[in-house]
Amino acid sequence: MQLQSKNNVRRRGAILTAQGFRKLNQAKAHVEVQQNFKRCTLEDLSEKTGLTPNTLSKVFTGSVGVDKRTLECCFHAFNLTLLKEDYLYLLPEQDDFAKISSMAAAEIGFPFKQICDRNNTQQIYKMERPQDYLQPRPLTPPGGQMPLDSVFYIHRPILESLCYEAIHQSGASINIRAPKQMGKSSLMTRILAYSKNLGYQTVSVSLQLANDEILQNLERFLQWFCARVSKQLDLPNVIANFWDDTLGSKSNATDYFEDVILANLNRPLVIAIDELNQLFAYPDIAREFFLLLRSWCEQAKARVVDRNPWHNLRLVTVHSTELQIANVINQSFLNTGLVIELPEFTPNQVQELAHRWGKEMTVQQSDRLLALLGGHPYRLQLAFYHLHQQTITLEELLENSAATTAIYADHLEQQLLNLQRYPDLMPYFTDIVLQSNPIDCEAVQASQLQKMGLVHLHGATASLACELFRPFFRDRLWQINN
Repeated sequence: MQLQSKNNVRRRGAILTAQGFRKLNQAKAHVEVQQNFKRCTLEDLSEKTGLTPNTLSKVFTGSVGVDKRTLECCFHAFNLTLLKEDYLYLLPEQDDFAKISSMAAAEIGFPFKQICDRNNTQQIYKMERPQDYLQPRPLTPPGGQMPLDSVFYIHRPILESLCYEAIHQSGASINIRAPKQMGKSSLMTRILAYSKNLGYQTVSVSLQLANDEILQNLERFLQWFCARVSKQLDLPNVIANFWDDTLGSKSNATDYFEDVILANLNRPLVIAIDELNQLFAYPDIAREFFLLLRSWCEQAKARVVDRNPWHNLRLVTVHSTELQIANVINQSFLNTGLVIELPEFTPNQVQELAHRWGKEMTVQQSDRLLALLGGHPYRLQLAFYHLHQQTITLEELLENSAATTAIYADHLEQQLLNLQRYPDLMPYFTDIVLQSNPIDCEAVQASQLQKMGLVHLHGATASLACELFRPFFRDRLWQINN
């Protein structure tokens, strides 16, 4: 179909381009940093701009076109000027990102590569030139760390404030724990960003990067750890020359940190260790490493500051709670300092997330969504993503239909895999699945099922964490038992 001339096109509002989204989110993130990471909520921006939270949500998600003056008002709130490259007008029939991209390709003459999903039901377009500033902001399925400027990140103000306060202290240790996909790494990233804003040096080490042969040997693991930290600090790797076999690996690592890493810094150093649970499969290595980390934190607090390079050290650790920790592992390090157990989202946070996605929900719908998915951040983000993509309706989702199960297929299979690691938990969990009301459960088994994110505890009783689990586990557990 031939496009109408620009003079005859009836416009239906505007959305921000990738460049526009980037400018607005970067400005918003900059303001939050200046405010000691106090977030700019939609309500705050509403008071500042006079626009409703619903309208602002449409701007930040790009879900619906808005008046150009609305975009100008948002930009003005952050002392920005809206340029013509920052927004695109929609045509009446062009409501989704795929058609908007198609229009941009036809109007501007840029080549786009057409891509189909696995069902060939929806098409998107990828510009093959590096000039992507006229494209709408792409949406990708939720998963992994959320960028600092993501409009979909839901803050946990009290927990974040505790972390920001703790990181000021010499020898601080912040231990973040929760089941997978609860937002642990995203919180870690924001602690590091806050630390950078304070002028601290930061390092992030993921134990997923360590091969099995490294994790199985304490000396190799500590050498690897020292090398990863040195590399991120742009320090030369002198481990081969420094290591003395007669002293032992923990002593060598301590001396290396003191004489090579900390001695070359004149400001605090925050080291974040992600995926600490990778060590749980190697209890002897985990035990020695945790004891070493605790001793480093104690050294930072024990000596006179002027003569103690350790006073610059702060540690942040992140681990998933699905795996049981062997009794031989000394958990004292994981239970000292500031322990952050990430909770599920509250009803208010769910409503906030809905606003961010441009979805209006009644209180009843919100309650039904919480019953279905719990307050689990990933499950909620995935739900709103598919609602936005129109691959499922809200009513279909809330009915816990086959379409709902299909959306969460990978997530559900992972939960089953986690459970199958511990056959002794199967009978207890089966009883919980088959009962709609909370039931009595042995304390040890109930606690482990809670750490896996499968149940909620109510005193001495336990109930299923969310109704999404019930039909899936009822069928799969029946197959396993028969």
